[in-house]
Amino acid sequence: MLKQFSIILSIYFLGELFQKALELPVPGNILGMLILFFGLLTGVIKLEMIDRISDFLLDNLAFFFLPAGVSLITCFALLEGKWTAILGVSIISTVIILGVTGLTVEFVKKILQRKLIDTAFLGKETGKGEINKKEIQVHERIQTHERAQAHERVQVRERNTKKVS
Repeated sequence: MLKQFSIILSIYFLGELFQKALELPVPGNILGMLILFFGLLTGVIKLEMIDRISDFLLDNLAFFFLPAGVSLITCFALLEGKWTAILGVSIISTVIILGVTGLTVEFVKKILQRKLIDTAFLGKETGKGEINKKEIQVHERIQTHERAQAHERVQVRERNTKKVS
């Protein structure tokens, strides 16, 4: 796990180095995340090389926010009278993040669904998402049938629950 941590830390320092050397307006840790992203995307860095330390860091993420929370408490006098603005910005940014995340998930689901349809009906990935209307209709019928079966199972469970009650 020490090797995985050293990989993450090296990438972080590389991002900081780029930021200082090129005098970029982007923080070094953001550049480090971009380097890590493109390293994973291109296969230079394999997921297995950093998976355990990544899981550890994500599992303990809340712990890393404690110093920031304590800092806010120590600066409570500075925040006095600005709670409306802070609350407004928090709510607006949360709504924007939820919207962008939802749109991104829908976009990725469409891309993955096209690949799934290509693989299922054509037996291979074309990479172009090219399928004809008949294949789409067949896929939609399958989805409708699966939804109907799921709905029927829920109704049976509800009936069984009412019988027990």
